[in-house]
Amino acid sequence: MSKKKPWIVKIGSACLTDEKGQLNLSILENLVADISHLVSKGQPICLVSSGAVGAGMVALQKQKRPQKLKKIQALAAIGQVRLMQTYQELFEKHGFMIGQVLLSHDDFSHRESFLNTRSTLSQLLELGVVPIINENDTVSTEEIEFGDNDRLAVLLSNAIEAELCVFLSTAPGLLDFDRSKEPIKEVKKIDERIFSLAKGGNHMGRGGMGSKLIAIDTLTKGGKVGILADGREKGVVKAIFEGESRGTKFFPNSNKKSSREQWMLHHLRPHGAINIDLGAHKAVTQRHASLLSVGVNDFSGRWKTGQLVSLCFEGKEFARGMARMSHDQLELVLGKDKEEALSILGKASPKYLIHRNDICILDRD
Repeated sequence: MSKKKPWIVKIGSACLTDEKGQLNLSILENLVADISHLVSKGQPICLVSSGAVGAGMVALQKQKRPQKLKKIQALAAIGQVRLMQTYQELFEKHGFMIGQVLLSHDDFSHRESFLNTRSTLSQLLELGVVPIINENDTVSTEEIEFGDNDRLAVLLSNAIEAELCVFLSTAPGLLDFDRSKEPIKEVKKIDERIFSLAKGGNHMGRGGMGSKLIAIDTLTKGGKVGILADGREKGVVKAIFEGESRGTKFFPNSNKKSSREQWMLHHLRPHGAINIDLGAHKAVTQRHASLLSVGVNDFSGRWKTGQLVSLCFEGKEFARGMARMSHDQLELVLGKDKEEALSILGKASPKYLIHRNDICILDRD
């Protein structure tokens, strides 16, 4: 692998805290030492770090993560300051500066915000600064949250064109308890058997093994390498950098999606679902044709022109696309051909509901 493209290192809450829920300084010191070593060798690193809510829980002596969003946001606001102060002190000992970047899903789904985020991170890396990224829990809502930092790490890897994402957890890798006590060394393809190996989660964070596998599956479909390793092992990131085998290595999917397809599939969220008939399904999937309003059976949701929608056939999503008609326009011309749509909508009528260049077929596996 080239040592010029950025790497993403993601560490979870369970790794960052000890049995009492306190920040584990030993783990943090080892992680910072590893990342500092890599940066000194010319390898740009973005660190995605959980732990803000956990640090807030410790500060307020809370034993259980609350369920209400407002309380979680308050804990994150308190804990983020403590977490970043700790990182700053540790990195300064190695002669490096850090930059805090808090993100929500909106920062990736809106084009201008996406470009600004990418530009900011690129500038930080060029300056030799280590960006430390976390979800902006203090402003997140159900509509704009990532769900966990595993997903954030994957979206970030697409945005900055990283070549590798290292997921550090309390697991030594992906385990198959029926076959061996040692982690699986390599996974060429994530299938149903691999997903069946996922086990539980923990009380300090949201991302269990299932979350990590879903994130890594998305990562490899984007043509990137994923490594799942034990973040408590001293020197684990340095060892990976030096080519040593650690944890489980997930290989890129051979059917790599284009940058635009990755954007549509992973950075945007559908605003609605359009159910199409057999003829339209064949036209879209077999002839790579555009979708016309005449091929639509029904739809759900509300969207504006240019927003992402799901395409479904017989109740199952098979593609996503950028709509050239709003839901209001589609309601007026549902089941109508181009000529009828034009007579109803007039000059405002686009030729297609979704143009073929704006349709991305989902993987069939």
